[in-house]
Amino acid sequence: MSARHIAESVFDAVYLTASLSLAIGLFAAEKALWGAAVLTLFVGDCLHLVPRIRRFATGKPCAAERLGKAAASVTMTLFYVLLWWRAALLSSVDAVSATAVITLAAVRVALCFVPRSFSKDEPSFLPLLRNVPFVALGAVAATQLGMLFPPRAAALAAAIAIALSFVFYLPVVALSKRDPKVGALMIPKSCTYLVLAALGFAI
Repeated sequence: MSARHIAESVFDAVYLTASLSLAIGLFAAEKALWGAAVLTLFVGDCLHLVPRIRRFATGKPCAAERLGKAAASVTMTLFYVLLWWRAALLSSVDAVSATAVITLAAVRVALCFVPRSFSKDEPSFLPLLRNVPFVALGAVAATQLGMLFPPRAAALAAAIAIALSFVFYLPVVALSKRDPKVGALMIPKSCTYLVLAALGFAI
């Protein structure tokens, strides 16, 4: 296993441990909805990252990795739905916003199961298409959280963290197949998710 693969595997293990710890802490702090969002994210990331760590360790392709990527895409979608729901419970929410969240989430999940998705020969337009509703969903969730400021400063910080996560994520979607080094941006993206999870204690 190369030094890069060792470093990535260690980071992934630390990230998963921190995610689970934060989810448990949120439930203990009676922040059940935010805790459910973080736990959902953890489950999807496990399905994605554990097969990848196994591939790094053995040097052999892992058939579960493709399914794990699809599962992680679905759970990331649910993660934002749950964050939006938490913010909606703390503020006024209109039917338009609720309809937008449900529609965007449904379209995103459906696109995750289009034939050839997440395969080695996936058409280049599919990741971009799949992430259009995802970005829109993130924007709706961030806006709903931003509406809680003031007096909840942590909610504004959460909205900023969501925006930053997409700043790191979208170049990976657009460029990583042509330049695999761009994939390193998933590390700061994962860190913003941990910050976002931790902010739930104050929201």
